[in-house]
Amino acid sequence: MHEIAPGFSLFRDDLERIDQRLAPVWAELRGAHLFLTGGTGFFGIWLIESLIWADRTHRLDMTITVLSRDPEHFLRTRAPHLRDCEALRFVTGEVADFEMPARPCTHIVHAASENNVDQRADWAERQLNSAIDGTRRIIDMAARHRSKSVLLTTSGSVYLPSESSDGPRFAEGPAGIADYVSERLVYGQSKRTMEVMTAIAARKHGFNALIARCFAFVGPYLPLEHNYVVGNFIRDALAGNQIVVTGDGTPLRSYLYAGDLVVWLLTILVRGRSGVPYNVGGKEAVSIAHLAQRVAAVAGMPADAVTIKGTPIPGAAPLAYLPALARIERELGLHAAIGLDDAIRRTLAWHRERMNTR
Repeated sequence: MHEIAPGFSLFRDDLERIDQRLAPVWAELRGAHLFLTGGTGFFGIWLIESLIWADRTHRLDMTITVLSRDPEHFLRTRAPHLRDCEALRFVTGEVADFEMPARPCTHIVHAASENNVDQRADWAERQLNSAIDGTRRIIDMAARHRSKSVLLTTSGSVYLPSESSDGPRFAEGPAGIADYVSERLVYGQSKRTMEVMTAIAARKHGFNALIARCFAFVGPYLPLEHNYVVGNFIRDALAGNQIVVTGDGTPLRSYLYAGDLVVWLLTILVRGRSGVPYNVGGKEAVSIAHLAQRVAAVAGMPADAVTIKGTPIPGAAPLAYLPALARIERELGLHAAIGLDDAIRRTLAWHRERMNTR
C-alpha cells in the first residue's frame, strides 16, 4: 500500500503530499538556515525528513541544524539514513547552554521539552527550568542572529480548567503541593511562560514570534510505550493483544496525522501572525472507548478485542481535550488531509513495515 522513500524512513506518499501542500511556502525558505530543538523526537524527525525531501526536490539550498544531547547515538540507533545528508548539521548540547552556530539562523523551531516517561520526582523542576532557561537561550540566539522567525511548539495544556467555582468569584484551585507539581499544571504553565517570554523578546528584537499550541497526534514515530493512549492501543493491536482502556473511556480527544502536523507547523512558521497562538490538532472528536474500537477495526481485530475497565458515572460530562480550529482555518486555510482511520492505518502499516525489515 505504501512505500518507504529510498534514503528516508517515512512513506514516499506522505513526503510527496507534504511537499505539494507546502508549495507556496518553499520559495520563502529558499536558502534558509533552520535551527531545530527537539529534532530527534516525534515532531523533529517528521520535520527533518520533510525539509530534506523538499530541499532535494526543489534545490532550495536549505541548511537544517539540529540540537541534540547525543547526535551520534541518534544517527546510529534511530536515523542512520541521515548520517551523510549534506543539508543536515548537528549541535551537541542542552537547550539551556548550547553553543550557537557560527552561521546565523534565519528561522528557529523550538520544539524541545522534558518528557516524564520515567516519572522521576524531579520532573517538574527539570521541565520548568528547561522551559525558562532554554527559551532564554533561544531568544538570545534569535537576537544575536537577527533571525526572521521563532516558532514555539507549546501545548493545549496551556488551557487550564477554570478555577472559578462560586459564580463570579474565583476559588483558589490547587489544594496542596501535589497539585502545583502535577504534570498538567507544570507543563501547561511552563509552556505559557515560554509564549510570554518569546512575545516580549519579539517586540524588543523585531523577530516574528510564532506559536503553535499542539494537542494530540498519531503517525509513524509516535512512541508506543509512553503515555500516549493512541500509541498504546496501536502497540497492543500490533502485538495481537487485547486493547485495554484503563478508565471509563468517556474522555474526548481529537487526533491530527503527523503529515498534516508538518504542513501546519511550517505554514505557521512562514505565514503565521507574530504573537498570535494557533491551535494545532484534529477536528473529529472521539471518545477514548471509541478510539480503541477504531484502532481494533482498522487493525482487523474482532469487536470483542477491546476491554473497558472503568464504568462511566451517570450524568457526568466527559473530560475533553479538544482544540478550536476556527483561527487556523480562517487565517491560514489549513485543514486536515488525512482522516483518523487513515492515520491509524498508515501508522500500523509503518510499524509493520519496520517489523518486517528488522
